Amino acid sequence: MISDMSGCSGNQAVAVSMRELSLGILRLNEALRVWRQEVSLGAINGITLGGLIGTVAYLWQGSAALGFVVGVALAINTVVAVSIGGVIPLLLRRAGQDPALASGPVSTTITDMCGFFLALSIATLTLEHL
Repeated sequence: MISDMSGCSGNQAVAVSMRELSLGILRLNEALRVWRQEVSLGAINGITLGGLIGTVAYLWQGSAALGFVVGVALAINTVVAVSIGGVIPLLLRRAGQDPALASGPVSTTITDMCGFFLALSIATLTLEHL
């Protein structure tokens, strides 16, 4: 669930960057601006979604530690996903590649890896409370 929800946010960021690239709104040298914008929006979405899902996990299992693990992992992974999703099309275009071919799979792969890593790492750190 953590990887899936974050992946949706990352794919949305890919779609927005691809649209802006194709319309000529976005230039290749604006990767840092795009990254900052995506991080700020991703933080808002991540905190909101993480808080909601963390609360659901707590209510479902009665474990505040589980709610914390799920909520924090989702919040951080959402920021990672939108950061990557927003910038990968620009980096691929700059490298002379077609961003439409690889942006989605690269973003999804990185988001999935980070989601599992975050969830398992945070769970390991809070294992005595789970």
